[in-house]
Amino acid sequence: MKRVKILAIAPYKGMAETLSVLTKGREDIDVTIRTGNLQEGLNIAQSLTVYNNYDVIISRGGTAELIRKELDMLVIDAPLSVYDILRSIKMSENYAGKCAIAGFHGITDNARILCDLLKLDIDIFTFKSQNEVLPILLKLKSASYSLIICDLIGSLTAQSIGLNSIFIPSGTESINAAINEAIALVHSNRQTCRQKELFKTALISGQESVLIFTENRQLWFSTLTDNPTDKQIMDMAQSFLPSFAGNSEQIFECPLNGFIYRITMHPLSYDDEIYILVKILKIPSLFQEYDKTISIYNDCENKEISSEQIIENNSANFVGNIHTLIERYAPSASPVLIMGESGTGKAKAATLLYRNGPYHRRPFYVIDCSLLTERKWNSLLSNENSPFHDINTTIHIKNIGKLSNTELSKLYTYIEDTGMIKRNRLIFSLITPDPNAGDIKNYMLNKLSCLLLPTEPLRERLEDLSSIATLYINQMNALLGKQIIGFDADAFHLIKNYHWPDNLDQFRRVLKELAVLTSTSYISEYNVRMVLKQEESTESSLKIPRYSLPLDLSQPLNKITYDIIQTVMAEENMNKERTARRLGISRSTLWRILKNN
Repeated sequence: MKRVKILAIAPYKGMAETLSVLTKGREDIDVTIRTGNLQEGLNIAQSLTVYNNYDVIISRGGTAELIRKELDMLVIDAPLSVYDILRSIKMSENYAGKCAIAGFHGITDNARILCDLLKLDIDIFTFKSQNEVLPILLKLKSASYSLIICDLIGSLTAQSIGLNSIFIPSGTESINAAINEAIALVHSNRQTCRQKELFKTALISGQESVLIFTENRQLWFSTLTDNPTDKQIMDMAQSFLPSFAGNSEQIFECPLNGFIYRITMHPLSYDDEIYILVKILKIPSLFQEYDKTISIYNDCENKEISSEQIIENNSANFVGNIHTLIERYAPSASPVLIMGESGTGKAKAATLLYRNGPYHRRPFYVIDCSLLTERKWNSLLSNENSPFHDINTTIHIKNIGKLSNTELSKLYTYIEDTGMIKRNRLIFSLITPDPNAGDIKNYMLNKLSCLLLPTEPLRERLEDLSSIATLYINQMNALLGKQIIGFDADAFHLIKNYHWPDNLDQFRRVLKELAVLTSTSYISEYNVRMVLKQEESTESSLKIPRYSLPLDLSQPLNKITYDIIQTVMAEENMNKERTARRLGISRSTLWRILKNN
């Protein structure tokens, strides 16, 4: 017959030693013995039952009660027998001071029976909960009791307040009876245990690992083992539990040791109780773990986050017209094309579309086209583990302008042939200016019916500048421990009149420098002027020297004019207002020439 697997949690060392002696040499049981009282004992039981399939747990008193409450397993309480209590009472007869018996019902009920039968005049006090132990013992001390006959928690508490105590240990008879009761109980439930083992074996033989957690996120069942990799997988799964909303399926993905682990969580109801079913599928990774070509993000906004993280999550995309567009576009599954200069918040806009979109309960893939090689691109299109083959997923194809014409053609063909837009939510981002921007934009809008989300350069968001500055200063205060309120009036005038070629990225960096330099409540004009002068100096040193293009004078005048405008715009960092002013033409004329060409 199969041995009964017993986990024994002894609240004190003496019980552990007795268990060791009684179980040594028995061939019908396998026993693991650990020592821990109350919460410590529960923690030991929880950690050991994760990876070991014990049939039953043996403990004592409050520790047994706590384990029974928290773990859905057979728990045998090694009860105190009348002999155990009688031995302690007889021992107390040699003590000259005032004596009482105090403990939970398991002790005091038997003590009352003994005292009635033996006509012993000993006061008895019952703890109804662990919180009553200290108040009752303090009351007994004030009533001149100097010796308490009690269990372990009573004895420890008595010692802490200067009361003597006689601890009632479990005798050999009680512990042996508990062992035999555990064996008999397991044998009587052998059919149920056997079914459980068969089901677990069937689950282990499948491709997916399976975990089941209770509603309060305590592990109830696991097919994982205690090897290092499985422990990492367990930790990973448990880290996502706080983000599980609990009312529908939710999927998370995480790279580990060269694989992607897809963690799918479902709510499960049984016998009027709610459980969380977790399935973990191991998928070969498309690229190496530290390759940033594909990044995977999960929506963990339900996790508890710090106030610093909340402040950090404030975004310039929550300000102005772009906020309105993101709010309107996000609930739709329609594809989106985000266009704008470098540093205008395209990645953040894509993240906001995902978090507020229809597939936020599934992973968010970001594919950086600037890091793609031909081999990687072919893998994305053909490998069965590619996110392109997924369904109901949000995919951000970042820096699409970095793809060659051949790669763009392959992408367009794949999207149309596989119905990718119908299966997933696609977000494209394009940095402008780009020589292929016009063609990409036309295809996206006209062929793929993308929604257009332009991210305006900072110089064209002057009405938003004050609000964005307020958000960034708030971030810097939290980051640097400052108490900055804002700008002096003349200082902010300089901020508004600067052209900000690197947009939000540069703006945030400059505000950080200003925050470091500022020791008062307001950022001064002097500091702003100094930092912006440094920015202009750096910009000038990095700017490509002016050069004269060999103009093709054989082409029509409008083409020659267009070439001149393009050259000047490049020198002015694509600032149309300064280009028009330098050429001595109006902005409307400049726009008309660019549009016509």
